Amino acid sequence: MIRFLFNNDTIALHNQRADITVLAWLREEQQKTGTKEGCGSGDCGACTVVLASLQRQDDEVSLRYESVNSCITFVGSLHGKQLITVEDLAVGDKLHPVQQAMIDEHGAQCGFCTPGFIMSMFALYHNKDAQQLRYDTEKLHHRIDQYLGGNLCRCTGYAPIKRASIKALQAHKPDTFDAAEKQTIKALKDIHRRLPMHPRFLIPANAAELGRYRIQYPEARLLAGGTDMALEVTQQLNDIDKIIYLKHVPELVKIKTNESNVEFGAAVSLTRCMQALKKMLPSTEAMMLRFGSEQVRNQGTIGGNIANASPIGDLPPLLMALNASLELQCGDTRRMVNINDFYVSYKQTTLADNEFLRAVHVPVPEQDTRVFVYKVSKRLDDDISAVCAVFCLQMEQNKVIQARVAFGGMAATPARATNLEKVLENATLDDSCLNNAMAALQKDFSPISDARASAEYRAKVAENLLKRCYLSIHDVGAAVHVSDYVGG
Repeated sequence: MIRFLFNNDTIALHNQRADITVLAWLREEQQKTGTKEGCGSGDCGACTVVLASLQRQDDEVSLRYESVNSCITFVGSLHGKQLITVEDLAVGDKLHPVQQAMIDEHGAQCGFCTPGFIMSMFALYHNKDAQQLRYDTEKLHHRIDQYLGGNLCRCTGYAPIKRASIKALQAHKPDTFDAAEKQTIKALKDIHRRLPMHPRFLIPANAAELGRYRIQYPEARLLAGGTDMALEVTQQLNDIDKIIYLKHVPELVKIKTNESNVEFGAAVSLTRCMQALKKMLPSTEAMMLRFGSEQVRNQGTIGGNIANASPIGDLPPLLMALNASLELQCGDTRRMVNINDFYVSYKQTTLADNEFLRAVHVPVPEQDTRVFVYKVSKRLDDDISAVCAVFCLQMEQNKVIQARVAFGGMAATPARATNLEKVLENATLDDSCLNNAMAALQKDFSPISDARASAEYRAKVAENLLKRCYLSIHDVGAAVHVSDYVGG
């Protein structure tokens, strides 16, 4: 069965449909209509709820509060977590501090999007880093923008909502959820001790069991974050009868680091992935913060973005330029594949039947390697790329020793710019080299036109990003902040 906490009660679902969303369950089965139904695709944030889950650091266990879009979250993924909605915040007639601050600062008008904002603000209220930043105005504004980036305000405007967020954080004090933390942790631990048995929503306890399930139920869909797969239900009205959920497999949610390598379990969320990557490569943070919204990053995973095989996925170009390897598993057998050999054609990979992506191994770049990460999209935040480009250049002064350059949005799959790399390697970066490199780039790709960009636009943007990289290396103009020396 699926078991989770809701309004401090333990909910047990024995025979629930595998593909029912949290939003549908709340509104249709629980008559909890405070959570609003907007876009149904994870874009508007009106349906935002918060999940509290156990996190372990050293020997301590605490709660991690994360906002998610309930319209693209399946109920089965609530197992072992606490579901918190806007109805749960007030105690009697006493509003939660974020609710009161929203009223005091006149942050709500029509009210349709307000519950989603309240829940994003509630998640921020329980973020310990934000609590420490509450008197650092610049950093606090940045963190608020990050947390509210997935919520669209339809009438009020963001200024009073941001003022409400600041007010609540600066007057921060423990709330009823803090007071109940020990009780909540105990209840969630009790849920985790019991293995769930559900005929449609399978939750393997480890990688070995996942391997068996993958062979035993070849028709079942693998679910990690579901930020893409859920759209098949909410937008295409498809049915998904059987699901294998990955986020309770310990091997798939771990991050291991050493001096030469960072290993990400395939079900590591994009939020945790960003936190680990930016320690190794600060230049990745700017792109990762534009990787959907806070709600999407909390649900989406590194493995899902890779295995989805979208030509406009943002992580594959980065991982290709870093020469990452993928650990694949079938049953108990594992094999390693370089990500540059993983994509075959549009939406097709070398992943075999009954195989799953277990881990992603990312080498730490060599000394004197510079990594430039660029994403161009119609919107600054919460949008897919028109073009994504990553330049990984090992250099000695102004000479390129090794070059790995990868693009997304320029072909049927994410791909390396091999002709460009040949021109750059062992070349001195001067104007003549730039001209040759731009000519080589034209041979690497023949982009197509679609709803996001025309072929001509993509080709021109790719050239401009190459030029931007060149100017950044020579410290000319803007955008130097998006690149960095590794260990330099």
